[in-house]
Amino acid sequence: MILQLADKIVDTLNDGSFVLPFTAVRTLFPFYELKDLSTLRVTVVPKSVNITTASRSSSEYDYQVDIAIQKAVKTPDDAEITVLAELVLAIAKNFRNKVYQDIGAVCFKQSVDPLYSVEHIQPPSVFTSVVTLNFKVIE
Repeated sequence: MILQLADKIVDTLNDGSFVLPFTAVRTLFPFYELKDLSTLRVTVVPKSVNITTASRSSSEYDYQVDIAIQKAVKTPDDAEITVLAELVLAIAKNFRNKVYQDIGAVCFKQSVDPLYSVEHIQPPSVFTSVVTLNFKVIE
């Protein structure tokens, strides 16, 4: 189910209209070389599943899926970092109350941590941010 959810998130991202163009992909191993980050990378990665009892006959599944936003930047210029940070927030907001009815999943929380990685901005500079989406499914 979490892979199906991640694929739906990729479709939503690729169908969306954002300030910067990108093609989102799902992967289980989100590792890139610096040369691969010369273009904006948006990577969807299944993160975790928490299962609790909802009733005698049903369980509540909380799925977490990460969206990594990465791009090599020539210098840690405020203007470029600002545009990328705005993209991150737009991606997070795009999933507010998002419902995938066919799989019964509702996005109830979006968090951004970090907004940008200070460690990655050090030369060679790479903007890295992670949006975590939390979806709930009751079965």
